[in-house]
Amino acid sequence: MNPFRKWWRPIAAVALLVAAIQFFVRPPVLLAASDPLRGFGAAAFMPVYKTVDFLRENVSGFWYRYMALIGVSEENDRLRKETASLRARLLESRDALLENRRLRELLQFAPTAEKPTMGARVVGHDVSPWFQAIYVDAGSVSGVEPGMAVITPSGGIGRIHKTWRSLSEVLLATDGRFAADVIVERSRVRAVAEGMGGSFCRLKYVSPIADVAVGDRVLYSGFDGSMPKGMLLGSVVAVDKPKEGLFQRIKVQCAVNYQSVEELLIVLARPTIPFRGDGP
Repeated sequence: MNPFRKWWRPIAAVALLVAAIQFFVRPPVLLAASDPLRGFGAAAFMPVYKTVDFLRENVSGFWYRYMALIGVSEENDRLRKETASLRARLLESRDALLENRRLRELLQFAPTAEKPTMGARVVGHDVSPWFQAIYVDAGSVSGVEPGMAVITPSGGIGRIHKTWRSLSEVLLATDGRFAADVIVERSRVRAVAEGMGGSFCRLKYVSPIADVAVGDRVLYSGFDGSMPKGMLLGSVVAVDKPKEGLFQRIKVQCAVNYQSVEELLIVLARPTIPFRGDGP
């Protein structure tokens, strides 16, 4: 079936309407002088023209606004990407600034250890719930040996427990296998610090009559050579003087937040007296 036969009537009607509008609004030259005829045509088809103009203006206005919104959306996407990129660069710059600050503190602190030291970075944490240790990127090839002290400007961290060629395990002061000779700064009471997990140590072998109070700072004595003398361990947070018993029960909060340490110093000297507390 020929489609033209089906649609010729609507097509013809539209064509005649357009021709009529054109004829009355813009008549031929011979009829152009007939103002009444032209005026009648303009008046007759004025509603049609107003409708067409209204639709044209609104459609064109909508189209331009739509295109403008597309442009604004693309610009917003570009600005969001640029903002994300700038934020990433800002974070990188901030991390670099903080790292430089920590490294400067280590360099300034190193001479106070009174022994040769080397810097190292933390590259891992022990995931075992029973042991507390971290791993650093320095090993036997750099002269690191088991028993060497590991320190930061905030205080002592622990000691080297195991070494490999380019990696070492650091036993933290809070590990139950760690022990070191310490002294209470205020009263000069000596004790042995032993790790008890979390961020705490206990002081062992303290007489019931010894003067130890909450808030006292506890320092490594240096007598066993496991840590530089005067290095901070932490502060006393609990003291229990039992009515019966040989020793006080003293709990110490370690000064260093081991989970946040990223750079540290290794003292390149082994302890003079090994502790039995350092298990295999």
